[in-house]
Amino acid sequence: MDRQQVYLQETASRRPDLAEDLTTLGELYHKKLWHELSVKLEELINTPRLQEDGVLIALYQNFIASFAPHINLLKLAVFAVAASKQIKNPDEGVAFLQDVITGLENLKLAAAVQPILYLKMHVAQYDQAAGRWEEANKALEAGEKQLQGLQEVDPSVSAAVHYVAMSHHKAQQQYGDFYKAALLYLAHVRQETLPADTRLALAVDVSLAALLGKTVYSFGELLLHPIVEVLQNSAFAWLYELLVAFNNGDIHGYDSLCVTHAAKLNAQPALVQHERQLREKITILSLTEMVSSLPAEDRTLTLEAIGQRTKLPLDGVEFLLMKALSLHLLEGVIDQVAGTVQVSWVQPRVLTMDQVQRLKGRLDAWVGQVAGVQLSLQEAAVGLVPATVGA
Repeated sequence: MDRQQVYLQETASRRPDLAEDLTTLGELYHKKLWHELSVKLEELINTPRLQEDGVLIALYQNFIASFAPHINLLKLAVFAVAASKQIKNPDEGVAFLQDVITGLENLKLAAAVQPILYLKMHVAQYDQAAGRWEEANKALEAGEKQLQGLQEVDPSVSAAVHYVAMSHHKAQQQYGDFYKAALLYLAHVRQETLPADTRLALAVDVSLAALLGKTVYSFGELLLHPIVEVLQNSAFAWLYELLVAFNNGDIHGYDSLCVTHAAKLNAQPALVQHERQLREKITILSLTEMVSSLPAEDRTLTLEAIGQRTKLPLDGVEFLLMKALSLHLLEGVIDQVAGTVQVSWVQPRVLTMDQVQRLKGRLDAWVGQVAGVQLSLQEAAVGLVPATVGA
């Protein structure tokens, strides 16, 4: 009997609650069923009874490490990360992961590339938590570059890179970049795998980033994402209402929310600090929503009508249009003499279901008009006889 089997038996006798799982691991190891062993180890990672007394780290060091090259290397990396979290000293956790990385690098296998990247990103998370931002940023820069060159990337690896990017941008208060990184992270993780408190915290962060991001002028993608659903039945329901108001360019709704939820808004320092920027953004969105609601062939608006919609004086409307044009949210020509603007293009955006329904109504109306013209032409053609050759 080798030392791995001895370890499993001794641990099983000490922890009867783990005996069944450990016996299964021993049988799979003895039969060299490496795939089945990988699957079983993955299953055990989140088992509550293995989260105590450093069981995972001991299992890795005394059992898994001896046959690591034979099992799925990404599952090995995932297990190693889970095990590292049972090490109380963060520096020792980093050292443990670095040893695993070195072992995988020594294998010189193509299959080890993604697992190594996954592990390096978790080392970067340790560095971020310890305030070692220079090391973390170097790892992130290299990781993002490497990720772009990989094909058929496992979602867990992509998620690890985007999570580190997300944490970096949050620390730097780079709201627009955080928003993009957060959506990329969410695209590679399953919602149900995130704890409820983590989902809520992330929903709040990504929503605030959308509002504060200087380059974010479309909220449809976020409002359609399951992550914001957790806001609606929480103390942050007001934040969801705010996102809807911005998405609709609803200045009156925004002003109403600012009054109704003044205390909650004032409790968010970032929103208070950027109050002027938020006002500018909702005003621009009101303009783009106004343009989008018009038929593509008839998008000439008076500056007066824009002023009424956006609550701005004439000179404010002109500045608003120049801002929207400079942000490339609109393209068009302003006629100051006639007091109009002719819009030739408006930036495409992701539509919510309500906006899709409104668009459907416009299309139905257009189809009805086309059908009416067709009927009129048919009625006008009745009685007309084509000329006969030789008549």
